[in-house]
Amino acid sequence: MKLHHSPASPYVRKVMACAIARGLEGRIETVATNPHLSPPELLADNPLNKIPTLVLDDGRAIFDSMVICEYLNELAGGALFAGEKYALLTRHALLNGFLDALILYRHERTRAAPSEAALAAFATKAASALGAIGLPPEGRVDIGDI
Repeated sequence: MKLHHSPASPYVRKVMACAIARGLEGRIETVATNPHLSPPELLADNPLNKIPTLVLDDGRAIFDSMVICEYLNELAGGALFAGEKYALLTRHALLNGFLDALILYRHERTRAAPSEAALAAFATKAASALGAIGLPPEGRVDIGDI
């Protein structure tokens, strides 16, 4: 399998954490990809030009970190989605939203004239999300944790 990869992407890191948790990291070739440059190789595999994108051994491509994590989990016999389905998916959505807010915060900070109101709103979201996340029970790893 080939993974369009950038170490700057928290979504790529989530996929790699899933691969490691399921013992599949040795089966994934990472290909350095900068989606901001619209590389033809990425566009050929993902019309949205987004990472992570995983190209399977048969040449089919799948994308979106959640889809890739679910694929890797099933490939390894499934365990990351064990438990109360909607609690897991809600925890995953909370943490994905937290990542989205952090990315927007980073982009706002790099603007020539960042909005103090937007930065304050991001800080409020981050504090609220961190307060809601909590720590997983010892020894358990599921999709919500990743």
